Amino acid sequence: MSSDNSKSPPLTAESAGTAPPEWTRREMKGIPASMGALWTRRGDDGAWCYGVQLDESHHNAQGFVHGGVLMSFMDHGLSLRVWEASGRAHCVTIHLDNHFLAPVRGPAFVELEATILRQGRKMMFARGVLKVDGKDVMDATGVWSVTAPK
Repeated sequence: MSSDNSKSPPLTAESAGTAPPEWTRREMKGIPASMGALWTRRGDDGAWCYGVQLDESHHNAQGFVHGGVLMSFMDHGLSLRVWEASGRAHCVTIHLDNHFLAPVRGPAFVELEATILRQGRKMMFARGVLKVDGKDVMDATGVWSVTAPK
């Protein structure tokens, strides 16, 4: 992320980063737990939607949410959507191409809007957009290897 924020101000949640009431808190394990709890809800299409509350502990030296935190959430959230779409088969990220669109300053509730673009027997392609207060802050496309559980 660029430290030059003269073109667009940093985005912060109007609700000081609090998850909206329709979201359910879920604890994560491993590396994803460093982002805090995962927030979930069912979308209009019945698929799971994912969000995370980020705060100052997720900031870089310039006072914005670190790009690595956003990339980790994007990877984790898209992987969950791929896992769901594949019938909960094992899936591994092969490639993830991220684009930062706007800086984020915590506290902020970051929501993932995910779409499965193409699904094959062994590969899946997905796109995601991270949003804060309805504004796009990052987008990504990726490829996942999908294998049957052992």
